[in-house]
Amino acid sequence: MNKQLVVGLVQMTSSSRVEDNLRRAQAIIEQLVEQGAQVIVLPESFALMEKYNGQKLEYLEQHGNGPIQNWMSALASKHQVLLVGGTIAIESPIENRPYARCYIYNEAGVEITHYDKIHLFDVSVKEGESYSESANTLAGEKPVVFEWHDIKFGCSVCYDLRFPELYRHYQTQQVEVILAPSAFTLATGKVHWKLLLQARAVENLAFVVAPNQTGTHDNQRKTYGHSMTVDPWGGIVAELAEQETGLICELDLSSIDSIKAKFPVHQHRKLMS
Repeated sequence: MNKQLVVGLVQMTSSSRVEDNLRRAQAIIEQLVEQGAQVIVLPESFALMEKYNGQKLEYLEQHGNGPIQNWMSALASKHQVLLVGGTIAIESPIENRPYARCYIYNEAGVEITHYDKIHLFDVSVKEGESYSESANTLAGEKPVVFEWHDIKFGCSVCYDLRFPELYRHYQTQQVEVILAPSAFTLATGKVHWKLLLQARAVENLAFVVAPNQTGTHDNQRKTYGHSMTVDPWGGIVAELAEQETGLICELDLSSIDSIKAKFPVHQHRKLMS
């Protein structure tokens, strides 16, 4: 039996101006809806790319209450889509260290679940470019699987892609679509973005849906773009370049069972934690 899904990816050059970001994101979402998207995925930090450290605290929301959450809920309901909300800053138990939370809303605008980014970006990318996400963000602790229209999804965000054990957990849960909204840097994206997405897809025999930030932001951070969806055999379903726009991807989910029947690699595992 055919099992099809049309996914829309939103690629943005988000700025430090929340209202501008939401306006531009909404325009892209509406274009994707017109093209038949059933699921729309926003990139990491879609609503705010901080211009200075601590700016996100000015837009901090409580769980279940806030203008950005209301915006996502309203758009999901208006356009009758599953909306995956990149990440926004949500109040945590530790002051000034909010969660980087990805919300998922169904066609009624009701939150299905949410995922708090587990792995935080504390690295030196190159000379003069370093990040310490854990200094102002609290890490999540739990993988999140949810089901929508008999399709199983697994949640992740950006830097999570470098930690295969998270995705192996999703494989044991028979996840069909891995979500990976990102703000992957230009320097690392050039060498690792496609490689990591293909690896996570192939080793787990699942689709990987990865919208990314792109271009030079007003904080001078540069992100890689190249939002894409990868199929379970490592093929690129569709890919963008560096422009701020949307991407439609048609996923044949029935191909997963076909591949697993011919190539039952997961039955051959020997080393398991």
